[in-house]
Amino acid sequence: MSASKTLWRSIAPLLVVALASACDTLPMRQSSPPPIEELQAEGGNAGSLNDQPISDAPPPEPGLQLAIDQRFSDIPLPLNLKPDADRTYVFENRTLQIGRMVYSSRDSVNDLAQFYIRECPAADWALESITQTSGAELVFRKPGKRLAITIRDLGVSRSRELVINMTPEAG
Repeated sequence: MSASKTLWRSIAPLLVVALASACDTLPMRQSSPPPIEELQAEGGNAGSLNDQPISDAPPPEPGLQLAIDQRFSDIPLPLNLKPDADRTYVFENRTLQIGRMVYSSRDSVNDLAQFYIRECPAADWALESITQTSGAELVFRKPGKRLAITIRDLGVSRSRELVINMTPEAG
């Protein structure tokens, strides 16, 4: 056996180990989801000098902005969502609204969750629960309706998936 083959066989396992450990430190590696505390309603440090605006202009509203076009008038949608019509189903008549709406977004899981935590109460939805796994699931209720919002990160180079399920309230 040649000396170069012997050298390669002894170095190859070391290269595999080095590359595998380098993957843990790459900046592209998917980070863990934000803690639940970050997904809850924002508290402030009112009165801090760092919070003072530099100019007299009012500060821009934090977070994602509300889109004008909404499938249901009482379900807020952030700007810049891309609808997935093949995976969406909506039914509406005078007495019933039901739907599964699927979107993709470039915004972070935390930004999307904060948007719904901020905007749903303005449409009379009450936050019932937050579940955090590799994404987030928020459940809201109002009389006669249940709204479940699931946000999943589809990977580093891909977008986030936003699934909105509105169903009649059981009972």
